[in-house]
Amino acid sequence: MPLAAADTLSGYVLDNMEGAVDQAGFLATTDTPVAIVGARGTGKMYIARVLHAKTGASPEALEVVDCREFRNRDEANRRIREALLSGAGKTLVFKSPHVMNIESQLKLARQIATRRLADTETPTYLPAVRLIALFPDNLQRLLLQGSLHERLASVFAGYPIQVPPIRQRKRAILRWAYKILGQEQEHVTGKKHIRGFTPEAEQVMREHTWHGNISEIRSRIVHALEHKQDGEWLTPVDLKLFRGEQTIITTMALPLQDMDAYAARHESYSPNAWEELDVILGDRVNRVLQEATPLPLGTWLADEVVLAALARYSGDQGRAATFLQTSRRNLSRWLPGIRQRSSARASSSLWLEPARLIGDWVRGLGIAGVAPLAQAEMLLLGHLEARRQDTTINFRGQLLGVSKPTYVKKVRDLEATA
Repeated sequence: MPLAAADTLSGYVLDNMEGAVDQAGFLATTDTPVAIVGARGTGKMYIARVLHAKTGASPEALEVVDCREFRNRDEANRRIREALLSGAGKTLVFKSPHVMNIESQLKLARQIATRRLADTETPTYLPAVRLIALFPDNLQRLLLQGSLHERLASVFAGYPIQVPPIRQRKRAILRWAYKILGQEQEHVTGKKHIRGFTPEAEQVMREHTWHGNISEIRSRIVHALEHKQDGEWLTPVDLKLFRGEQTIITTMALPLQDMDAYAARHESYSPNAWEELDVILGDRVNRVLQEATPLPLGTWLADEVVLAALARYSGDQGRAATFLQTSRRNLSRWLPGIRQRSSARASSSLWLEPARLIGDWVRGLGIAGVAPLAQAEMLLLGHLEARRQDTTINFRGQLLGVSKPTYVKKVRDLEATA
């Protein structure tokens, strides 16, 4: 597919998402609250924009309420109240409402169900506002996990729109790849000469499972452009894709060896970024131990979490520091070392996939709870301790990037929280 042809494509490059676009068009004629459900990177926000546009409202009348950014219950209730009060003629899109405090979820559900504002002395009805919620997984699964309140699930469960993963939209993969290539070349200095993908690259892209969906396509193309030294065509090597490559997936409930069979039986299943990161870190620990190569996995892991936080807030160090639960001074102190290690991380074939998954995981996190750096470190530490019989504590400390006494203390802390 020549790049020029891809440039003429608009929206989701002729991708109807297996009927999701049509369903959005139908629901635009109703006033029912709508849930849009899909794994990360599948295009849920695009479907919300399609639904909003079909109502005839202006693009400016769509407002996103990012529930991941609420620090506590009071902030969530206040921000939601403000959005509802000023929502006349608007479409309000609640992004990841399942990460809110359970009480805030229940309060929002009651206001939607009754169409009345809470905590008012006299009955105050909501203005004419269209309500959409974006969820990363099936509502029933979120209920079973305990992250979604049943009342909130109920008000959005009437006509949910399921956005399928990219692996179920095979014909859209190459269209997406060429569209993203055209977009990203504008941002990578000196790489506007790339004409497209080799036939081998196109074939392996069709065969790849794309668990990260469209966001994975973008991250692999960006990485390829940033490191392409010569040539006009991107190859499978540039994209770090190889024929037969499969991303191993797992959940806490299923043995690793059963996951391929599980995914084949349950096509709607898509692992979340944390589940994939858990498995890929375990794989990298095993490979490093087999090769006895002391890669600084813990240091690189922390680097990627910090960079992902900065990317989430478009480089705003103050907001990134708040998200990381640290000071802006600490963040500024860390950055020179992170940048100095960037070439080593980028040149490691073992690190591309963990780096992508860390970015996906950080984008989906709420800002309350355990600090992201601590969560990531505990995950890696658990994998290192699972292999304690196969290596020394000094070597495990090297992999985590800490001294032996610090490593011992961190293990004790981990055991205390288990």
